[in-house]
Amino acid sequence: MKFFIKKIFKENKKSKIYQISSWVYKRYFPYVNVVTNMFYDTFFYSKHSNVFKVNTLNKIEAKIILDYHSIEKGLLFSQTKYGFAKDKIKRLNKYLKNQKVLTNSNKSQISVAYSVMCEYYELHKKNNFDISSFYAEEDYLFYKNHLNSAYNKTFSGVIEYTKNDFFDHTFSSFDKFSDSRKSVRNFTGNLIDDSTIEKAIMLSKNAPSVCNRQPSKAYYLKDKSKIDKVLELQAGLNGFTQNINQLLIITTDVNYYYSIGERYQFYIDGGVYLMNLLYSLHFYNIAACPANWAKEKDDEKRIKQILDINSSEKVICLIAIGEADENFKTTLSKRRDLDEVLTIIK
Repeated sequence: MKFFIKKIFKENKKSKIYQISSWVYKRYFPYVNVVTNMFYDTFFYSKHSNVFKVNTLNKIEAKIILDYHSIEKGLLFSQTKYGFAKDKIKRLNKYLKNQKVLTNSNKSQISVAYSVMCEYYELHKKNNFDISSFYAEEDYLFYKNHLNSAYNKTFSGVIEYTKNDFFDHTFSSFDKFSDSRKSVRNFTGNLIDDSTIEKAIMLSKNAPSVCNRQPSKAYYLKDKSKIDKVLELQAGLNGFTQNINQLLIITTDVNYYYSIGERYQFYIDGGVYLMNLLYSLHFYNIAACPANWAKEKDDEKRIKQILDINSSEKVICLIAIGEADENFKTTLSKRRDLDEVLTIIK
């Protein structure tokens, strides 16, 4: 359409109508372009996300991952609240028997979900806690038999660490250092020195960004009342917030983007910066847990009010930070197999 309009007026450059139309085009076409691209984005997300339909294997798998990871997090507590995640167990019982899932049970995330379900049942049976109202023994046996040789009675959805062991690879090769970073939710409540946090922020600055615009930044929060308000909005660290006394809020300033094609580039730059910061925190022995900020407009407005964040900035993520307990657990968070994340185009 853009090229068609240009072609029409090119032959009448000197006419008044051309001059007026040219001004209108230059003034308003970018707005039209934004709207048409946003319509495309809306249609694309509506069609391919889980919002309206769960009708593909990948969509079902996403639901499975979301629920089994919640169960892993429930296993982190020092005192298990038996019967936890009841609704998630019910949903998993539904999805894990789906024919598409059964046919692809060798996929890493589906296989580990079966194992987590077996662990959940065995934990409750071992402690004589009746869960038959929402998780029947025949379901457990089905998952166990379906795993077949992959079943491991010592499987655990959590990993136990001492603080010294967890930070033991700070000066190791990058592959070992990278593999050693995990999300930590068990904090002592003691504060990390500001100078150490500043060092981590300084190190994270080497993250790449589009055209080196460096649009991302961190807000450092120590006010416990504000931290609790923000974490209540985020609602993903319930049960662990008592000892979270320091919080980083990562934002990206949209002022640094100039084209319609860059309308979501701030998420990419913010994500790259976030990962670099997580490595930097781990390098300086600061326990950290990123908490996703996938919120709608009202919550976005609320957090900006609480923290006085500029209106042009988009919140990317929250990071709970602090001193790790001497002994703690992290979720297994099984990573995908290589053939699931690498496609070689010939």
